[in-house]
Amino acid sequence: MEIGSSALSAMNQMTMTNSGRSSASSISSMERNLGDTNDDKVKQACSDFEAILIKQMLDSMRKTVEKTSLLGGGMAEDIFEDMIYDEYAKKMSKTGDFGIKDMLYRQLSTNSSDILIK
Repeated sequence: MEIGSSALSAMNQMTMTNSGRSSASSISSMERNLGDTNDDKVKQACSDFEAILIKQMLDSMRKTVEKTSLLGGGMAEDIFEDMIYDEYAKKMSKTGDFGIKDMLYRQLSTNSSDILIK
């Protein structure tokens, strides 16, 4: 059975607790460490969600533009176009100020803090 790094760090913190630190402060520091990783995951999920919404918007906009025969068309062009629009959406989510990910993050972090308090 393999012990993960988070389990090892928890055991190290428990050892520190036994050597003089109070268990309440050790538990709160472990909760903060877990909260930091969850916070980063929530931010990343909000950014990814915003990128998905932007991609859908770009796909809808792309359907309104007439296709030209400049590149010859075909399945390869369709795949390339879809891939490049995925990257456009990710880049726009990171650099743009749409506000969707911020709004979503505020909502999720408010709900999670209410859940943790109860």
